[in-house]
Amino acid sequence: MNRNLILDRHSRVGKSLWPNGIDAVVLFNIEGVGWEDLYYFSGFRGTSGVLIFGPRERFLITDGRYILQAREQSPFTVIDKGNNEDIALVESLLRDLGAKTIGINAKTLPSYLYLKLARLGFELVDVSDALAVCRRKKSQEEVELIKKAAEQASKAFLNILNDIRPGIKETEVAARLEYEMRLLGAEGGWGDTGFIVASGERSALPHGRPTLREWQKGEWATIDFGARYEGYVSDITRNVYIGSPSKKAVEIHSLLCMAHIEAVSRIKPGVAARDVDAAARQILANRGLDKYFTHSLGHGIGLEVHEMPRLSSRSTDVLEEGDVVTVEPGVYMEGYGGMRVEDDYLVTDKGAQRLTADIPMELFVVMV
Repeated sequence: MNRNLILDRHSRVGKSLWPNGIDAVVLFNIEGVGWEDLYYFSGFRGTSGVLIFGPRERFLITDGRYILQAREQSPFTVIDKGNNEDIALVESLLRDLGAKTIGINAKTLPSYLYLKLARLGFELVDVSDALAVCRRKKSQEEVELIKKAAEQASKAFLNILNDIRPGIKETEVAARLEYEMRLLGAEGGWGDTGFIVASGERSALPHGRPTLREWQKGEWATIDFGARYEGYVSDITRNVYIGSPSKKAVEIHSLLCMAHIEAVSRIKPGVAARDVDAAARQILANRGLDKYFTHSLGHGIGLEVHEMPRLSSRSTDVLEEGDVVTVEPGVYMEGYGGMRVEDDYLVTDKGAQRLTADIPMELFVVMV
């Protein structure tokens, strides 16, 4: 990763930390937990490491598995921890820096490490919000990576349409999607969170994880998926019908597209996120379906599937240039089914730029 890009990130986050008494920040990646912040602020993608940085000093601690990789990926001083515990090296470096007030990400730091740091006498301050705010505005480089992830996910989805047939299991659809994404050069899908593949009445589950249920003719499935490319993700939802779609299904899908498009038309810098949510919700309300829209309209994406800002009726966020957000209105009726139409957008000074333009916004039909 470009050294100047990383240093710019340190400079931006530092403006809200150093004047407020934070002496240094310690970010842990414990076998993949907390890797996002470590990668963003150091360039290192290994599964284990610790980053310590202050106004001027920057150190990256890792083990023998990753020394060469860390030196290649990060511009900072790399320390091989050898047989030492992470916490011992962290304490030593912080003492050398004269640091007393330490910023941590309390959302990802394991409690046992928090307790160890606290026992050493450091004052610990949660700076997770400052880190999230810094990660919110996407650089052009980040936008291109998200676009690539969107392209890979879109092609993978279109490639598997010919494999869909009556009797296919939801888990097989998810597996085929993951396989196609990897063939196209993606790291894979989202990882632990997994794709959503919900067919038949199960499509009324907004987060219906794939099961061994066999998808039949005369049913649709809601498929929520995305690729990860060089750390960054895309997030797309489409609906696929096996056989001739019912009139009601076509009407619901068309209404969701209307709500989606109306919401996107409101996206620009300075607009309250809740107003974008309200625009989509009003379209559904006009048809009496807003009560079936049971989640927020969207969220930011980047290194994580859910980042700032949040597009919901309770959000206090205001859209800014450089935000990358999803727009995903949905309708979910117990005993019948549900649908969602989701795409990813970059907030620009001219409005919303669709990053998932490689996949049509339509109800896909597989004729058998």
